[in-house]
Amino acid sequence: MPEGPSVRKFHHLVRPFVGQRVVRTGGSSKKLNPASFQSLWLQDTQVHGKKLFLRFDPDEETRSPGNNPLPEPLQKRERKEGAGDHKQTLGPGFQKISDQSSQSLEHVRSGDNGSEYLGGDGPAGSAERWLQISFGLFGSIWVNEFSRAKKANKRGDWRDPIPRLVLHFGGGGFLAFYNCQMSWSFSPVIKPTSDILSAKFHRGQALEALGKAQPVCYTLLDQRYFSGLGNIIKNEALYRAGIHPLSLGSLLSPQQLEILVDHVVEFSADWLQGKFQGKQQHTQIYQKNQCPEGHQVMKEAFGPPGGFQRLTWWCPQCQPSLLPDEVEQVQLS
Repeated sequence: MPEGPSVRKFHHLVRPFVGQRVVRTGGSSKKLNPASFQSLWLQDTQVHGKKLFLRFDPDEETRSPGNNPLPEPLQKRERKEGAGDHKQTLGPGFQKISDQSSQSLEHVRSGDNGSEYLGGDGPAGSAERWLQISFGLFGSIWVNEFSRAKKANKRGDWRDPIPRLVLHFGGGGFLAFYNCQMSWSFSPVIKPTSDILSAKFHRGQALEALGKAQPVCYTLLDQRYFSGLGNIIKNEALYRAGIHPLSLGSLLSPQQLEILVDHVVEFSADWLQGKFQGKQQHTQIYQKNQCPEGHQVMKEAFGPPGGFQRLTWWCPQCQPSLLPDEVEQVQLS
């Protein structure tokens, strides 16, 4: 799924539509009726880690984003959008609007959140209506144009992806959301201290988590401490810090942990800046056969017992293997 820098870029692309009214809708969503967005006003957008939040209201009254505290979530009645994109006719009147106009890009930092859900096809009856969006592996947002097929599918057909949701706005532009899960919530729960791209990211909290007696590659993917960090950032930070993925955090020196957090933050910020500048992200170890030093790269799936296993790339020479006693501890865990 898209990692923190990609979702921050989506957030930046959506911001120009804040304050505009939805005038036409479409998309393949089954759990959330696209027509329920008709005539709503997009009033705010927030980002936290890998999640994007959009607030819709039935009237034009707008509160300045970030100037008002958000209420705590009330109750949980979860209803999520399905993970796969379904084929569905987008309906009459759907037309491609002019190519996206160039927009100046700035580094935007904002808060985090997990969210409580509110069931139903449309917004809740409260004053604030937040749409939570979690992106799938190839999830994306397109502005004023639709995604096109880059290659034939398994059947040999060149079929363009079907957007989950399309929102046309009164200003003349539109947003197309692909491969994502959507659900209504009362409000985001902002927690910038865990967001690796937030100015309020809490290094002390991150270092304490990394110091646990478990492989650091497990801890890095824990969104409670490293929200927005995904498999690419994990692999790149570990390689640049010279740390083996299965190293127990409790056996690493404070300096090693500090260096690892430094690389997490620096790589993430550089990746985001590159996205704003239209540059391709350069990786040194992720999905590589050789490291920059010319050494053979190893690849294996690692993850906590009973948990999700993620492919991990590492260089045995640049990231020294574990000590015998540390290997034994990992195997016994």
